[in-house]
Amino acid sequence: MDKSYNFSSSNLANSSGLHNSINSNNVNGVNNINNNNNNNNNNENVNDHNNVSNINTHQQTKKKEKYNNNNNKNKPFFGEERHKDNATPDVQKTKIAKWRMRERMKTVSVALVLCLNIGVDPPDVIKTFPCARMECWFDPSTQPPQKALDLIGKTLQAQYEKWQSKARYKQSLDPTVEEVKKLCLSLRRNAKDERVLFHYNGHGVPKPTTNGEIWVFNRNFTQYIPLSIYELQTWMGTPSIYVFDCSAAGLIINWFNQFAEQRDKELERFSGNNQINNQNNNNNTNSTNGNTNQQQQQQQQNNNSNNNSSNNSNTNSPNMGSSNSVNNNQSGSSSSSHQRDCILLAACSANEILPMNPDFPADMFTACLTTPIRIALRWFCSHSILTGITADMLDKIPGNLSSRRTPLGELNWIFTAVTDTIAWNVLPRHLFQKLFRQDLLVASLFRNYLLAERIMRSANCTPISCPRLPPTYQHAMWQAWDLAVDLVISQLPTLLADPNAEFKSSPFFSEQLTAFEVWLEFGSEHKDPPAQLPIVLQVLLSQAHRLRALVLLGKFLDLGPWAVNLALCVGIFPYVLKLLQSPAGDLRHILVFIWAKILALDKSCQLDLVKENGHAYFISVLSSPQIPADQRTMSAFVLSTICNNCRPGQNACLIGNLLPICLSQLNDPDPMVRRWMILCMAKMWENFEEAKWAAIKENAHEKLCLLLTDVSPEVRASAVVALGELIGGAEGSEQRTNIELNLALTLAVITADCSPMVRKELVISLSRIVSSYESNFVQVAQEIAQEERLRAVLEAKRLEELRKSKKRASVPKISDADHLNNNSDLYGNGSQSSVYGCLWKIILNLCTDPFDQVANRAQSIVKRISSKFSMEELMSHNLINRTNFNFNNLNGSMNGLNSSGSGFLNGSNGNLGASMNGNNLNSSNNNLGSSGFGLNNSNSSIRNTFVNISRITNRDPRSPTKTKLGSQRSPILTSSTNNVGTNLNGNQLNLNNNNNNNNNNNNNNNNNNNNNNNNNNNINNGNNININNGNNINNNGNGNNINNNNGLGNQLANTFQSLSLSSGLGGNKTNKMSQSTSSMNSSSQSLQNDFLMVSDLMPFEEDELYSDYYEWSCNYFSKPMMQSTGEDFESFESIEKKWKRQRNEMIIQESKEAVQNIIQQPPKSFSQMTIFAEPNGQPISHLQFHPFDNILVVSDGLENISVWNYDDGQRINTFNNCNMSGTRITSMKLVNDYDPSMIITAADDGVVRIWRGYESNETLKMVSSWRAFPEFATTGNDPIGRLVLDWKGDSGLVLVSGETPDSPKIRIWDVERELGVQDIFIGTESVVTCMANEKRGPLFSAGFSDGLVKLFDQRIPGKYSCVSTLTEHKSYIVNVSMPASLGGKTVVSGSSTGEIKFWQHSYECSSTTIHNNDVISSFSVHEYAPLIACGSQNQRIKIMNFTGEDVCTIRYHDGFLGQRIGPVSCVAFHPYNILMGAGATDSIISIYNGDSKSKSNVDW
Repeated sequence: MDKSYNFSSSNLANSSGLHNSINSNNVNGVNNINNNNNNNNNNENVNDHNNVSNINTHQQTKKKEKYNNNNNKNKPFFGEERHKDNATPDVQKTKIAKWRMRERMKTVSVALVLCLNIGVDPPDVIKTFPCARMECWFDPSTQPPQKALDLIGKTLQAQYEKWQSKARYKQSLDPTVEEVKKLCLSLRRNAKDERVLFHYNGHGVPKPTTNGEIWVFNRNFTQYIPLSIYELQTWMGTPSIYVFDCSAAGLIINWFNQFAEQRDKELERFSGNNQINNQNNNNNTNSTNGNTNQQQQQQQQNNNSNNNSSNNSNTNSPNMGSSNSVNNNQSGSSSSSHQRDCILLAACSANEILPMNPDFPADMFTACLTTPIRIALRWFCSHSILTGITADMLDKIPGNLSSRRTPLGELNWIFTAVTDTIAWNVLPRHLFQKLFRQDLLVASLFRNYLLAERIMRSANCTPISCPRLPPTYQHAMWQAWDLAVDLVISQLPTLLADPNAEFKSSPFFSEQLTAFEVWLEFGSEHKDPPAQLPIVLQVLLSQAHRLRALVLLGKFLDLGPWAVNLALCVGIFPYVLKLLQSPAGDLRHILVFIWAKILALDKSCQLDLVKENGHAYFISVLSSPQIPADQRTMSAFVLSTICNNCRPGQNACLIGNLLPICLSQLNDPDPMVRRWMILCMAKMWENFEEAKWAAIKENAHEKLCLLLTDVSPEVRASAVVALGELIGGAEGSEQRTNIELNLALTLAVITADCSPMVRKELVISLSRIVSSYESNFVQVAQEIAQEERLRAVLEAKRLEELRKSKKRASVPKISDADHLNNNSDLYGNGSQSSVYGCLWKIILNLCTDPFDQVANRAQSIVKRISSKFSMEELMSHNLINRTNFNFNNLNGSMNGLNSSGSGFLNGSNGNLGASMNGNNLNSSNNNLGSSGFGLNNSNSSIRNTFVNISRITNRDPRSPTKTKLGSQRSPILTSSTNNVGTNLNGNQLNLNNNNNNNNNNNNNNNNNNNNNNNNNNNINNGNNININNGNNINNNGNGNNINNNNGLGNQLANTFQSLSLSSGLGGNKTNKMSQSTSSMNSSSQSLQNDFLMVSDLMPFEEDELYSDYYEWSCNYFSKPMMQSTGEDFESFESIEKKWKRQRNEMIIQESKEAVQNIIQQPPKSFSQMTIFAEPNGQPISHLQFHPFDNILVVSDGLENISVWNYDDGQRINTFNNCNMSGTRITSMKLVNDYDPSMIITAADDGVVRIWRGYESNETLKMVSSWRAFPEFATTGNDPIGRLVLDWKGDSGLVLVSGETPDSPKIRIWDVERELGVQDIFIGTESVVTCMANEKRGPLFSAGFSDGLVKLFDQRIPGKYSCVSTLTEHKSYIVNVSMPASLGGKTVVSGSSTGEIKFWQHSYECSSTTIHNNDVISSFSVHEYAPLIACGSQNQRIKIMNFTGEDVCTIRYHDGFLGQRIGPVSCVAFHPYNILMGAGATDSIISIYNGDSKSKSNVDW
């Protein structure tokens, strides 16, 4: 059932808001979050709710689509996120904007310097009459001059205190130079590194001079005394802010900047001199002892004199006096700069005088900065057509600035939103942060400065700021401000006449939210950001609009990381942090969503959440099972981020009982909930011992082990990650050691997992157990390496004896078991059969995983352990003393036997660098490569099961390069030598797998906590595995009585059985042996060099592999999660999708018409449409038509796949399937009829591979690969007999069967869950040769090598799945089909003798038999048309209908003097069109068209 964010009006009524105020230190203009609403706000609240849409998360929508597509034949597979990159996060992460201010500034001191000299006008200004006289809204002429001056000073201080009440204020009224100096030095001394404000009112003194001076008075007020700006800079220091309210104030700005630039250059020069002096001092200190103490003292004096001269050079003004020390103290740091750390605000430019309008105060600039609402209302009335409004009425407007419910408070609220919005849209981001978010007082002054620019420009004055701001006085938001003022002023007469009259709130915020909503509908990253974003923050202060604002904010954040960056830069963080203290339940879902988006981008917020106890909010959400799954998922993600590499967060969550809450929801039906509960726990106990012990007490490891077989691959991968994080730190604890080893053994079940993502995490988890018990693994690896050496020597001796005897069949095999019995002391300790030995063999098995990301990581573990082998331990072993035979006769026969890579016996030149009993192997013609190679011919097959490290650490050289496979394949790992081999008497040397190595050590597994490394290993694995005593696990597969209680135990039993069947499983990939072109010309190399060479070839240098699965999982929350508002039908993707849909429908419709034509009038011939040939000359083994594109996929008999455009006969791509040397592709199908189309292949190396982007090498990528029967190891020359694959596209099932060592079976893999879901036992010793399935049904059929045809029902489990057995065929079944034209339940089978039979469902005898007089090699049935094609080795193709009537027989290629077609190896029909493709052993492919009316030349 769909879940969504539903915001009902009842929920709105329950919102109680917040009772806590946001700290005044935050500079986002947040004063407090008010909870009270009047009735008018409540009514508007309901109106706003009408605009709030229901928001469905992408996760729930995705579930709905999956549900709706259950019966959709067009459902795509292998399109999940994990298939795109195998859970590898994108290295190009979104850059996090610098939204946090590095240094929070605070203006702690304010100097108010007023030079008014009331009653005396300055000589250089001629004032009008009447003239502006008010200062700070007070007329000084109404009071005596001194009293008026004091009153003005107090009023100005009170005005500033409204913006910064905690600052230290000092007034200097009509001061002298000394008083100003004393004041500035005192404030700077107290402020230290904080900001100081200097406010200068020069209305009673002359304009600033052209020499950079302002004016003050002498003590008797008889003279104007100049005060240098340079001196003022010195006294004020940095950081500072200056306000100059006087005529020609722009002169001050110009000179200030000039002096600041001069100071910065001098400071730079001074710092350079200091560095030179310090270097000289260091050089003198480090000089030889030949310098005397007197010389050192003289040098020190010289240095001091240099320093003094440098300091003096920095003092260019004689008026600085004793202030030098102060300046040096505060300016000596290289980080201070007058240009960067000083802010200036000036009332007018250099050639302007202040306005003298008597309707406004004389200090209009100061009024704008300190009383913006009062001056704005008066200015608005002077420019408005409103009548009946007086200045006194404006001064009596009801309310106060801090109460948003009152008219005055609402105007102040709107004014803050308007000015913030203007600044956000006009200023660069860094400047906006500095001026509007760093300092509360500075932010207020600059908001008010924007108003001052508008008002002062109307009076022909241009305010100036430094840093300079772009013009904002004509911004469109001022019109919205004027409308809001107009609405308030129009109600003013009524409100003043009747105090009980209701005030109608402005619709400003509601309208702005609507504008923001409109932007969300059409906006994107490539368009201008929304102008209303700062207003959304202001709306969060009001309960009336809070929910709607949060929903819209959530929609905006969902657009991508760029939107989160913008929101953080504008100042969203402290708002949503404080909202976590709200008990309102209706805000919970959207708050959780917003925080998930924030933390998905910037995980540094974790400490803020812990500090504010925000983690408790998300734990409470997580602890309620009634809360929707998506909210709990996001809460778990947030909590995991809090714990990620953050010890305070881990402690807080552990104390908050997060662990039991997560454990209680591990069985939640939602896989995302399970996944993130696991990852949350993993992050909580990552490198945190207290949490690990708490998890063990809660049996968390046992509960996680049960999830290793979960239906969701992401959940399984998360469980592996969590168990891996639990490993480590068990030093000194036997209990923890036993648990960790049991966990590692339990993880063995993952080796059979279909998902490479899960297997990759398995390797990483095993690397942790290897790191924790490294010495044990080194010992086990050494023993296996020594065994490998012994087997190599024995094999070389056997080959030499075979050469001498000339009768290979008569030479008895040297039994490995006999030798091991004779050398029992070699394995007397039994460490290979210990827990560490089992785990090491698992790692060796993973070294040859078909997916490179898995194999490379496993190889890195082998590399690290191999690098720790000691030369002495290897050479001192009694292996050498026990090897007695002569190699001298190998000269003539073994010419450079060597594998392609380097191993323990294979150095850079492939020589065995050891002398055994005086028989030196150091010969240019006697090069013994890393062995393990047996002799395989028609008479004998000798197998061996030892682990060859060189085979493990070197990848198949026939694998394509990285450019061919995109980023999936790594560079080939080969040694410095080329691939060399030998040919003994015409016999190719091959590597085979042996199942003869008995292991006499019984693994007796009981439910106890004892772990002994003796012959009997007691392993406790909780309640997951119960393996009883006496159940010997040996390599011949007999007597394996493994008892278990659940599916996990079954899979573990199979895993360990496979380990016994092939000791180590490392040798399932080998290099193709070739004739050596020359012998190796080098001396023997030491074993130590061999080890170094192996190490050099392997990737991943770190000691412990790092999992990036968590980072990849976090990317989910960075992507859009809300339901899309609709498809963009004008986008290129939408147009292409629509075109393809129409094309496909037309192709299907035309094919239906063609089928009807054939039914009514069967074709008389199939015309040859196209002919082309594979250039490699290999026989064609498989053909697959793309259902809608003109593409034919072709496979040869080995490993190559080609893609052809059969319309023009052009090959568009070819690539290697990467199956092992000596194996071939046995099956090939196309996955996904619609985009994205992929190729699924099966080879007799036992591996299924999925390829995407096969049209080009640039887009080619292996999506997934896995072993169809992972319990059986295979090598290139010991393949699984004919691995047959069938693809069931309607349900995403892969059916595979092959000739395995045990009884043949059919295994069903679910590609959505990436698990083997069912094993169907076929009940016969013959092998499956072909399979076909019922379209959109549970039935499938299989043909066998003995002529049987069986019908299975996958709904019936196990050995009862066979519902019908058809026994009329007596020869090999070439192919079977269940065509849709016959209802999908009728089986059509063709045997090699040419007999074709039709089998009705539920009948065990055929309904129709067609006798073909020719032996057939290939057989195909059209899916919708009544056509059958039979290819023969006798160079003909016969096409007939379902009644057996011949349609035509093809013997020759079309054209004059057309040649005879080659022996036919495969035929295939197009899924819809009447097209047939045929491949021959001469590598020629022909396309035939049976529809004479078809438009074969139409280019779709």
